[in-house]
Amino acid sequence: MRLDFQIYSLAVISILTLSSCRDDPKQVEKREKQKIEITRLKGEIALIEEKLKDLPPDVSSELSEAKKTYEQQNAEVERLEREAAALDARKSSLQSEFDAYRAKYQVK
Repeated sequence: MRLDFQIYSLAVISILTLSSCRDDPKQVEKREKQKIEITRLKGEIALIEEKLKDLPPDVSSELSEAKKTYEQQNAEVERLEREAAALDARKSSLQSEFDAYRAKYQVK
C-alpha cells in the first residue's frame, strides 16, 4: 500500500513538474511545497491507520457479561450460605432433640 502511494506520488509530482514549466515560478514553488506537505500528511495518516489496526478489540460487552455472571453467582452463593445456615440450625435442633431422647431412654 505504501509503495503504491509512493509510486503514485512520484508520478503526480513528475507530471505536475513537467506541466508547470510554463507556470509562474512562485506558484510552482508554492505548489511543490503543498505537494510535499500533502505527502507528509498522507504518511502521517498511514501511520495513524496502522496504529488503529493494533488497538485491542472492545471488550465492554464481555465485561458487562462477566459482571452479570458475577452477580448471578454472588446471589447463588448468598442463597447457599443462607441454606447452609438453616441446615446447621436444624442440625443443632435435631442433635439437641436426639441428646434429650438418649438421656430419657438410656440403654441399660
